[in-house]
Amino acid sequence: MADVVLVHGAFNELWGPNELKARWLPALRDGLVHHGGRVDSDAVGVCFYGDLFRLDPEVEDAQEWERTRAGTSEMLEGFAEGGGLDAISQAASAAAFERTVDLVTILSTRPEVAETSRRRFIEAVGDGARVVVAHSLGTVLSYNTLVAHPELQVDTLVTLGSPLGSSMSDSMLPAAGSDGLRPWPPGLARWVNVAAVGDRATAGGRLSERFGDRVEDRLVDNGHRAHDPEPYLNNPKTGEAVAAALR
Repeated sequence: MADVVLVHGAFNELWGPNELKARWLPALRDGLVHHGGRVDSDAVGVCFYGDLFRLDPEVEDAQEWERTRAGTSEMLEGFAEGGGLDAISQAASAAAFERTVDLVTILSTRPEVAETSRRRFIEAVGDGARVVVAHSLGTVLSYNTLVAHPELQVDTLVTLGSPLGSSMSDSMLPAAGSDGLRPWPPGLARWVNVAAVGDRATAGGRLSERFGDRVEDRLVDNGHRAHDPEPYLNNPKTGEAVAAALR
């Protein structure tokens, strides 16, 4: 079983688990170097679900897809008028918006996608993972699955560029308690949330306000790559959280 499980975010449908690990593992190791840590490749696993968002033009119902997609596009355009699109797209471009429309359409019309993603997360974590490192949409998948499955015992959850603090994620999360906070995952010992200056997907970057003071919010600078996973992974603050869990 892997000691470290990597969980990717949205827009990885054109990659695969081996390609993702090849890109992320060097950055993860660079983050550990700051704290004298290291990790073998065999000790790192990947929860990959990007293929579930890859469209198959031979089996898609083109007309039904376009109708559903149009409705999603109108909804997101209305959300964008209030500035909310920043929470779901780091780049204000037509291409990013089109990809976001497809993502939301798939999530809203295919419940089996979320179910399969959760199953893959459970299989990746198993009963031996010490730390889960999740980026962007992957933080929503990781949090929800850890809450729903208290049997999953994980020492540390590291969330990078997380939209969990955005109102956009409200409908995807369990209800808040009487204290106004979302539930803490029962099998989780430590939660470190890393947000970058200028990463609009994080909606301010602080998760402790929504999930409680046990969340350790850390602020970093990823330069012009504010939301990219690699600068998050090689940052000393991410490295500290992972190194501590591995020790």
